[in-house]
Amino acid sequence: MTSPAPHRPTDLPPAARDAVAAVDRDPRAAVKLLVTGGIGTGKSTVLAAVRATLRRDGRAVLSRPPRPDDADGSAVVVDDADLLDDAHLEQLTDLVADPAATVVISAQPLAHHRALRGLIVALQRENPAVTLGPILPVEVGRIAAATFGEAPAPDLVRLLMAATAGLPFLLRPTLSVAGDGAQAVRQAARNALIERLRRLDEPLLDTLLVSSLTSGLGPDDVAAGLRMTPEAALAAVDQARASGLLEPSHPAGFLREVHDGIASIVGASRHHDLEVSLLASQLESSTLTADLALRLAEHGLRDERLAAALTELAGRSTAQPARAARLYRAAADAGSSAPSAQLADALALTGDCATAARLADGMLTAADPAQRAAAVRIAASIALHDGSAAQARDLFAWLGQAPDAVVGAAATIAALAAGDVAATRANRQTADAGPPTSTARAARAVTEGLLMTLDQPYPVALARLSQAIGAEQDRSVVTPDTPAALVTLAALHGGDPVRARSVIGRAVREGGRAGAADAIFVTHRHRLLLGWALMQDGHLPAAGAAVAAVAGQQLHRRDALWASALQTAIARRGGDTGAMQQHWYSAMEVLAECSTEVFALLPLGELWVAAARMRQVDRLSHTLDEAFGLLRELGDPVLWSVPLHWAGVHAGILANSPDDVAPHGQALTAAAAHSPFAKALATAGRTWLRVLAGHVDVDEVATAARMLAQFGHTSDATRLAGQAALQTADPRVSQAMLQLARDLKQAVSAPELPEDPVPAERPAAPAQRPGPARPATQLSEREREVAELLLQGLPYRDIGAQLFISAKTVEHHVARIRRRLGAESRSEMLSMLRVMLAPAP
Repeated sequence: MTSPAPHRPTDLPPAARDAVAAVDRDPRAAVKLLVTGGIGTGKSTVLAAVRATLRRDGRAVLSRPPRPDDADGSAVVVDDADLLDDAHLEQLTDLVADPAATVVISAQPLAHHRALRGLIVALQRENPAVTLGPILPVEVGRIAAATFGEAPAPDLVRLLMAATAGLPFLLRPTLSVAGDGAQAVRQAARNALIERLRRLDEPLLDTLLVSSLTSGLGPDDVAAGLRMTPEAALAAVDQARASGLLEPSHPAGFLREVHDGIASIVGASRHHDLEVSLLASQLESSTLTADLALRLAEHGLRDERLAAALTELAGRSTAQPARAARLYRAAADAGSSAPSAQLADALALTGDCATAARLADGMLTAADPAQRAAAVRIAASIALHDGSAAQARDLFAWLGQAPDAVVGAAATIAALAAGDVAATRANRQTADAGPPTSTARAARAVTEGLLMTLDQPYPVALARLSQAIGAEQDRSVVTPDTPAALVTLAALHGGDPVRARSVIGRAVREGGRAGAADAIFVTHRHRLLLGWALMQDGHLPAAGAAVAAVAGQQLHRRDALWASALQTAIARRGGDTGAMQQHWYSAMEVLAECSTEVFALLPLGELWVAAARMRQVDRLSHTLDEAFGLLRELGDPVLWSVPLHWAGVHAGILANSPDDVAPHGQALTAAAAHSPFAKALATAGRTWLRVLAGHVDVDEVATAARMLAQFGHTSDATRLAGQAALQTADPRVSQAMLQLARDLKQAVSAPELPEDPVPAERPAAPAQRPGPARPATQLSEREREVAELLLQGLPYRDIGAQLFISAKTVEHHVARIRRRLGAESRSEMLSMLRVMLAPAP
């Protein structure tokens, strides 16, 4: 960048240039003009240009109100008219009424100065005022280009705007150091700002200091905080606002610079005294806002009253965990030792589990039993979130008897996840302790509902567990899992897809509407469970969208395991072997760092099936042994064990090992007496084995497939029907099976997904301009599906299995595609298809 040229006074805003040009066209004409704006916006520059224009034509110019001995016809050009007394202002107002007089003044836009207001109104009746303010970024770029002789980089313009807010008196010194880096620009702006602030009197500086804390302070607040009379406070606030330094449109960083600059002028002692005085007056009038309290704490004010107020404000922000965490942090900074548990809760809910865990560890030795119990609940919740159910169980075992129903419910979740049946049943006593508040009722429903999943029929257990959803809950505390997630897990294990999707879909929608998007401790969990329910029911694109919603996020181990396993499941069902292997290996890396738990049996089962397809089951043997060991410890509860046995059946079939299928088939058969879901899976398993052996009975396959679809395994149902179509040599049976697969797939209605607004930090993609029609429109919808699978390298048989059509039909479609394209060879056809089906730019 070239060295800057000297600043030219003629660099004026467009409105000011127009006003000066109007005077220049006819300097002898009478002109009435008002130039208004805040500090350093260029008012004096505009009036200097007007004076120069008038004097160049030989006119006498007065820079003050006229006196009796002044020459007739003198032009009156007065800068900073707001500093004149009332008598002079009234004299200028009378002069404006003279048609032959030229009166040009500049003033700050004071709203409560009666005499100045009269002069301003009189001038505005003659001509619109020239209002000066911050320079727009486009104009900043123009000035920088004129200064340096070349167009500035966009980053430089953004830096100048952030450092100066576009104020001309700050822009000029920053341009002189623009080539020295960002730090030099910011320091130059700060020095120029402090230099200008030093010229202000003490009452105005004090008012600017407190007003720069928040935009919500009015004259009454300033009067009470600075111990001014109401009249003096009104005038001081009017001046502060007219200065243009506190505009809400200024960057937040610039407003902080204004406050810090004033603080450096008045000194640390007075700065502290003024903020303490303001705090006391706000607390006395019960008008302290969260924004003002935060600013006071973040400026280093330590005061027990401020800490207590911040703690109270944080308690009202349970629907916004990130804001609650910020308030609790500020309370701790202000000198409070009380909100440690609340701060840890809020941090955990916002995903800062590492900091929350450190705080919880520090509270484990607290003298207060309630504090210790809260610390255990938080630490155990984070441990489960990070895939360590054993650690969560050990924490509650160390604590002993839970002091209330909420901690007891958390202990029950941890014990069941770790397969500790004795601890799970022992927590039943805690459920009856304490008053029957709404939160306690919800916690008791969780405890009793989870206990019922061990030995009661699914409908009974789910009915009790679901009562936790309807009850009022304290959303400001973190627990190992949410009632919505637990009900969804039970419904998925119990073959109840409608209930699973209803509960978890509502939880995702309510989380978005409540503004709890920053509570990522639960939102990621809910979205992944929704994706799992959709995947099992055959909605692969919708399931992919659900997992994509958390893609790129920093996931903790539990969520990372579910996300990778879900992606593995989608890829396997979609026939994408490469993606399946990629996601399976990712999931195995996470699984190696997690302890085995009951609530992660669904992803484990999916990884088992994928491992069988990849001939990698040995890598899961130890984890599977641990999982079945947990189930044995719990008494092999039907609800939790059935899906894993179904995965074992699938894995044995894929490994072509009847010996591996047998124990899981027997377990499903034994459970069939207690569970219609287990009966459906046992029937489907037997049918699948018969199909693979070449015995395809249309009615038997149809019955088994429809039962699978009824219990939310539509994807498995369509695969069973497709497998039957491939195993039979009878064309009529094959067609019947393919039609069954299509019917089952079409019978599942499209899911109604919660809308996911575009995050603030991620701008919406710009609309694509319509382009020419793509050649792929030459293909029918079915031909396009065939072509896409063909490009993946799948043989006709696998394409047919994916689309539920015969391999012969696929061959006919390929022949028609080749004829449509006019391709002379298969390789030429594939090349043309790659171009045609490439994503639009």
